[in-house]
Amino acid sequence: MAEDDPKLVYIPLEKATVPPPGLIEHLKDRWWSVHPTRGVIFFRTNPQCNGNEKIAKRLQEQLYPWAECRFIPSVFRKIDPRDYV
Repeated sequence: MAEDDPKLVYIPLEKATVPPPGLIEHLKDRWWSVHPTRGVIFFRTNPQCNGNEKIAKRLQEQLYPWAECRFIPSVFRKIDPRDYV
């Protein structure tokens, strides 16, 4: 998948690792596909991470060869409860 695919959403590491105010999702102790300058990767709203290092690395190599696989202890993202209605 190309880095500029419109289905990919990036959150800079500086922002993703600090809990925002309000209702959040906390993704803990995961291996992430990380763009070298843009941050953690989401496919639309789906986080591109896994708790298993081998699985995460294999997926990153196959889907995002231009990215790196990195362990991140905590990633936060703001959520809207209306998305679940």
